[in-house]
Amino acid sequence: MMKHFAPSAVRVEKDVVKRVIRKLKGKGQLNINVGQEVTPADIIGTSTVSAGFRTLNLAGSLGVAGPEAGKYLTRKIGQRIYQGELLAFKKNLLFGKKMIISPADGILDFLNEKSGELKIAFIPKKNELPAGVFGICEKVDHERGQAIIRTQVSLIHGLCGTGRLRDGTLHILGKKDGLIEKKMIQSDYQDHILAGGSLFYKETISAAISNGVCGIITGGINASDYKAMAGGRIVFPKKLDYDIGISVVLCEGFGSIPIGEDIFKILSEYEGKFVFIDGNNALINLPSTAGASLVKVRSTRLPDAADGNVSTDEKLRDISELKTGLFVRVLGNSYLGEQGKLIAVNGSPTLLPSGICAYLATIETKRRKIQVPVANLEVIR
Repeated sequence: MMKHFAPSAVRVEKDVVKRVIRKLKGKGQLNINVGQEVTPADIIGTSTVSAGFRTLNLAGSLGVAGPEAGKYLTRKIGQRIYQGELLAFKKNLLFGKKMIISPADGILDFLNEKSGELKIAFIPKKNELPAGVFGICEKVDHERGQAIIRTQVSLIHGLCGTGRLRDGTLHILGKKDGLIEKKMIQSDYQDHILAGGSLFYKETISAAISNGVCGIITGGINASDYKAMAGGRIVFPKKLDYDIGISVVLCEGFGSIPIGEDIFKILSEYEGKFVFIDGNNALINLPSTAGASLVKVRSTRLPDAADGNVSTDEKLRDISELKTGLFVRVLGNSYLGEQGKLIAVNGSPTLLPSGICAYLATIETKRRKIQVPVANLEVIR
């Protein structure tokens, strides 16, 4: 009997011991030691994060020339002001009073005496870094402000992605086969990682960035939109980091493709929980929420890794012989993305409507049985 082979891939690894990086978001101090055991709620460092600034056209708002704007300020440059407080006041006999209210908490940083533009520097925020995982600290780098922790996670290996390592609360947005539109992005999704949908539109991704979303996990995306995010590339060199302010992992490919059942199932189990997303490596870390996982972490020793390297050495993609009982995924245009158990492979080729002869495989999915060419299959390990 003729043997058939297909590419195989590891898409999900459950409950494995890996290294994760926890990094301060600004200048600060780590308070964790090598060998220390941590829980998700433990604060392992604090930092001060610059909150940015805002520029106001003070002269225009007051209706005066630029050089005159400064004399109407109620605070001196360098002083602090709070949102809602009186920032500038002008009294006019003909037009009454003109009051400018501070739009945010901040410090009056700079006044351009020619243009009358005022720069308000927002007050820096104190940021606490939680461990986020049950684990054991392996390395502390005070210069970089990062700690490497050995912990138990479930890993999702996406097809491709872009964006640096980020973390946040996972929120399932819509069904695994839905189209994710701009109107679905809400302001309270800040610091969240959104998952779901067969396609995130370009406008939706822009809205996510504007609302402070950390990451996106989706089945597919338009190739042109992905190239715009990934520096004009489809094939992305692993050694090259690229970032546009959000991390994106594609699980299936380009176009409208539902997230595979194997990935969507485990993502659903982590709804509302703390996770990591690494777009440039197309990797999602789902930390264990069980304190008992520390037992496995204590007894597991990982190979030495280069400084800051937390990647896996396992062979994720290979070639496998097709045998009945294997779990497979459809890669071709017909039934794209469907998954199921391989129950048979025809012993002789079949003439397809396209005029091509191909060996057909019968796949049993949750809903039905389908037949697809053997060449359109991938084995899920």
